[in-house]
Amino acid sequence: GCGVASTTASLVVTPNNTITLSSASGTESQTLCINTAITSVTYTTTGATNATFAGLPAGVGGLWSGDVVTISGTPTASGTFTYTITLTGGCGVITKTGTIVVTPNNTIVLNSAVGTNAQTVCINGTITNIRYTTTIATGATVTGLPTGLTYGWSANALTISGTATVAGTYTYTATTTGGCSVASATGTIVVTAANTIGLSSASGTESQTVCISTPIANLTFATTGATDATSTTLPAGLTGLWAAGEYRVSGTPTVAGTYSFTVTTSGGCGVASTTASLVVTPNNTITLSSASGTESQTV
Repeated sequence: GCGVASTTASLVVTPNNTITLSSASGTESQTLCINTAITSVTYTTTGATNATFAGLPAGVGGLWSGDVVTISGTPTASGTFTYTITLTGGCGVITKTGTIVVTPNNTIVLNSAVGTNAQTVCINGTITNIRYTTTIATGATVTGLPTGLTYGWSANALTISGTATVAGTYTYTATTTGGCSVASATGTIVVTAANTIGLSSASGTESQTVCISTPIANLTFATTGATDATSTTLPAGLTGLWAAGEYRVSGTPTVAGTYSFTVTTSGGCGVASTTASLVVTPNNTITLSSASGTESQTV
């Protein structure tokens, strides 16, 4: 034949897509508290025209734009989430995985018997131990406790115990430390003062002298804390009555003599007592002391 004929051809070989972490090392595997924004995770891609995302926690999303993948947001569910990024378009099936651990908020829940977080004890009395179970926290503190009570936290258990030495009404607050967020619980401890009893009538009425068959002066004793009061044996003719926080002794003594009696509280916290005395003087007498008949004689 005549001459030489030729032709050319070209072949473009496109490399597979790539994806490379571009945010700080470790951001692809992070742990954070629920309802806290994650540190944004970014990847640089080549070849791809988009990306899809799977396995991200609720509240967190992914975006591909301008060859950059960005994962960001605020997780609203706790758990361990292994996510997968899959590049689309370009060549090859390219994926990248990472992990986001979302820690739930702390909790604190009463673990001792119902009502132990709202109890009443007598002063210098030992409380029923109050126990709480905590989760996530690394410790706990308690404020507002009565003097004499202490607390301790160990292995997710908080215990309040001790002997209350100062009367009053105390509202305490138990608060978690460490972990995620702050969980707290409140309770009330009422420390009741010891019973008291004291003279409430006029001074001196607790030690009086009266003539037989004559009413005694008003004699009363005021009490606190008690639910009743009683007296040792009273002189004949007298009675004792406790009502509305007061013990009243009244009446008319019918037998002469010197008497001492004790009034003692009951109920409430402890026992309080006081003493009183009463001298009952007999009526005057007159008796003939000369020889019989001299009271009637003729001279």
